[in-house]
Amino acid sequence: MHLRVLPALLAACLTLPVSAYAADRCEDIATSLAAMTSADQAIRNRIDFLDQGSPAQQKLFSYMALVDRTNTERLKAIVTRCGWPVKERHGEKAAGDAWLLAQHADHDLAFQKRALVLIEDAVKARGERVDRNFAYLYDRVAVAEGRPQRYGTQLFSPPGQSCALEFSPMEDRAQVDARRAELNLPPLDAYRRMVLEMQHCPVAGSADSHYPQG
Repeated sequence: MHLRVLPALLAACLTLPVSAYAADRCEDIATSLAAMTSADQAIRNRIDFLDQGSPAQQKLFSYMALVDRTNTERLKAIVTRCGWPVKERHGEKAAGDAWLLAQHADHDLAFQKRALVLIEDAVKARGERVDRNFAYLYDRVAVAEGRPQRYGTQLFSPPGQSCALEFSPMEDRAQVDARRAELNLPPLDAYRRMVLEMQHCPVAGSADSHYPQG
């Protein structure tokens, strides 16, 4: 996506008031969630193709923070009115969109924790086990709270060294890899290589499968 396309897309996302989302019919929230996710992904996809630390990338990071805050408030309004979006009622894509928006609500840890509980409750209500979306959000919250992650989805790099990726502290590595296998996630080493490739860093070998980056 060209940089000049972003202002129109972001304007469409940011100018609609939160009240408009809060007034959605609960059966129709999938359309709103899709629009919010489009703005989320458009700006992140563009950032991925810019030089690390460049002025253009830094400008987009400021846009991304604004989009994330706006999307979070709109998602909170939807959840307050309609409950957590679930695939049985709103479709699998809508449920996935809601998870992605919560995953990127790092500025609002309390809401992320609330979303984690709601996602787990929805899974249990279906008589299913937690899935990879739960795993990514669980680890996101754990790292934010200074706790070890359970699924090894979160990595970090020192300032100015974006390709020096390491895992945030985690529980026993063998147990983490076992949990990942249960969720059909790649082993930790393969996952790290995949993230390095996504960030255009030099790597030895490649990962064949693609999973959402936490």
